[in-house]
Amino acid sequence: MYFCSMIFVYPYKKSPEHFDILQSIAWIKRIYPEATIYTIGDAVPGALNIPCNQFNNIRGIDVTNRILTFARNIGGDFIYMNDDFYISEKFNSNTVLFNGPLQINPTHPPHYQEAARNTIEFLRYNGFPLLNYECHQPVQMNSDKLIKLFDRINWQDGNHFIKSIYLNVYKCTPVPGENLKLHHPNIAKASEFLTNYGCFSTGEAFLSKAGVDFLKRGLSLL
Repeated sequence: MYFCSMIFVYPYKKSPEHFDILQSIAWIKRIYPEATIYTIGDAVPGALNIPCNQFNNIRGIDVTNRILTFARNIGGDFIYMNDDFYISEKFNSNTVLFNGPLQINPTHPPHYQEAARNTIEFLRYNGFPLLNYECHQPVQMNSDKLIKLFDRINWQDGNHFIKSIYLNVYKCTPVPGENLKLHHPNIAKASEFLTNYGCFSTGEAFLSKAGVDFLKRGLSLL
């Protein structure tokens, strides 16, 4: 499948100056100039937009609603993006990373623990694997499969991990990996992730002067 024909979808709530998402989109367009890009929620330059009001102040529930809004209104196959995801020419949607089994980590915030608990309970009750796909990576999904699956889940009233549910139910070929989110401006590690996995994700602390310069200059630095 050629990615120039793919659709990239960002569930998006406006952030100051749209910096991350504008850079993320620019990285996609450098590699796949014919790709179609959508934001679901707030609009940004360079992307089509489907308006979607905030559904819930719990981010995971709100993101699930935005992704399902795309699936129901546009449909088809798409790449689920976050505004802080960056991809290189080595990105391959058939390479799906997992980082061990899903676990409830008491050091995580309560809403994250709830998502882990609800995800584990659903998967275990229905006899599915319990692999942790929360690696901060873009993921390919099919709209019809996503809708059918989440019609079985009370996602409106409880946080869930949409990626880990989808990928454990619709069995992909998992590859052992690691969490690709960088919470410090480690340019060498970002380059390593882009080379090895074709993607990485930024935390707020990555956006130092060095990190911002790397994102702006992007693929020319690899």
